[in-house]
Amino acid sequence: MTTPATESHLRRLPKVELHCHVEGAARATTILELAARHGVSLPSVDPDELFAFTDLNQFLSIYDVICASLRTADDFHRIAYEACEDGVAAGVRYREMFFSPGFVIRLGVPVQTVWEGVSAGVRDANHDLDIECRLILDFDKPTGPAHALEMVDVAARLDRDLLLGIGADSVERGIDHRAFAAAFAAAAHEGLHRTIHAGEDGPADNIAAAVHELGCERVDHGFRLLDDPELTAEIVDRRIPLTVCPTSNVVIANVVPDVASHPLAEQRRRGVLATVNSDDPGMMRADLADEYVAVAAAYGYPLEEMEQISLDGIEASWLPDDGKAALRSRFVAEFAALRAEHGLPARR
Repeated sequence: MTTPATESHLRRLPKVELHCHVEGAARATTILELAARHGVSLPSVDPDELFAFTDLNQFLSIYDVICASLRTADDFHRIAYEACEDGVAAGVRYREMFFSPGFVIRLGVPVQTVWEGVSAGVRDANHDLDIECRLILDFDKPTGPAHALEMVDVAARLDRDLLLGIGADSVERGIDHRAFAAAFAAAAHEGLHRTIHAGEDGPADNIAAAVHELGCERVDHGFRLLDDPELTAEIVDRRIPLTVCPTSNVVIANVVPDVASHPLAEQRRRGVLATVNSDDPGMMRADLADEYVAVAAAYGYPLEEMEQISLDGIEASWLPDDGKAALRSRFVAEFAALRAEHGLPARR
């Protein structure tokens, strides 16, 4: 017997988020204010229009505008803290959040400024709010392997209580993912966790490169995984998680027309540890609660499946085993309290 998943219930469900970019989580009103302060020209001063885009390239051009508006440690502190505030409002209890210093380094902002602000914002949020957030340093793939090595060197010197690992983002077409093998090997040597955006607007072979040549422990997006049945079986057998962002794949990558057409449901049916994430909630104006509602509606998932997706986020996280066990116990208790509040039967 299954239990219907109502929107109000899903919004309050405790959640884990493993694929969220701090820059893409920025509020439009905040970017308007910071851009005005720093004299940055914007495509629109209407917060409802500032983040309008129709494809990945246009999305990235707006992402550049956001980064151009971030100049000081206080700026980075603000967007990191606000991203956590907005995450809490969506039910996020634990988040591993990307930050991408490469986008602002090339604009003359020192990496130390980025880290000072983002790390302080996250520390303050962890203290003030009902969230535990950690960070992943993301490098821009089109900038090349040398930049990736530089970012790994930076990451190796940062606070390991807050920084968990490295990632790599941006476009895939025309990018040789295997060229980043040295950077990912260096990250592994430094004890950093590793993930990469792969198989979003590129082929399943990029996912294969991620797990075989780069030693990635997770794959971000992984949209094309099912194109390779042998690789899919390996991913299932090794429990390598995907951090899937269905709405993002609809509105940014344009690889499917709607969430119902996304392969997430089939990935999970085949046993893939596919988690649900928001990617860039500020820019898309869709947070993780919106994502849960969209996924449940698209696939007709009952509450039991949505609770399992939440728990799968814990398994896919880079928390130590005792941290996972503690968070799982908390989530199960919250599931029970929510069910009782809604007059629903206990979870089996």
